Amino acid sequence: MKTNPSTAEFALVALIVLSATTLLFAVTIRGSSGNGEDSGAPHWLLLGRSKNLSLHGNGKTATMRREIVCPNQDVENTQPAPVLTLSGSCDSGATMLVYQFQSTAANLAVTFKSLAGFDGTNANNFGVMICDSPNNTIELCTNAPASNIPNITTTTTKGSVTFTVPGTFPSYSAGTAQQGQGLTFFVIIQETPPLPLGMQPTVVIQ
Repeated sequence: MKTNPSTAEFALVALIVLSATTLLFAVTIRGSSGNGEDSGAPHWLLLGRSKNLSLHGNGKTATMRREIVCPNQDVENTQPAPVLTLSGSCDSGATMLVYQFQSTAANLAVTFKSLAGFDGTNANNFGVMICDSPNNTIELCTNAPASNIPNITTTTTKGSVTFTVPGTFPSYSAGTAQQGQGLTFFVIIQETPPLPLGMQPTVVIQ
């Protein structure tokens, strides 16, 4: 059986375009201990958690709070010779955005858009943050073991990532006052050069 060359070429081009624009991943789970311990918080906690914000979309609601972490534990102001014009940044430029959500919606999709310096081809750059150590009690995280995280799927493009939570949005018991309560996502971006709190992404639910 012969295949029409033009049809085969079109299918191949379509596949390449799809792969270049949208990637699907199973969710990565990361423990907060990987970012540091309480005693070293000045080196990794760049910006403490925000107040709760309300999000609405597609008839669904959620509350969200945000925190910013230097995953390489290199807050500029803690460096041996800090660059004052970079105060408020991570020295290496690697910056972790941590977001905690609560909702009662079903099949909630959370999208982070306009992610400058985001590499969506590396699944280690986004996922769920869990509380996994008594030595880190001050970072936002999901107070549950990895086995209690639902089968979340993720979709990425060059500048965005979407987390889709199947079924009813999970509820978790609260951790410490600083760890908060809710399902917690993280996104790592690379700011080049490392700029103090560069443009923050837009967060949309549906």
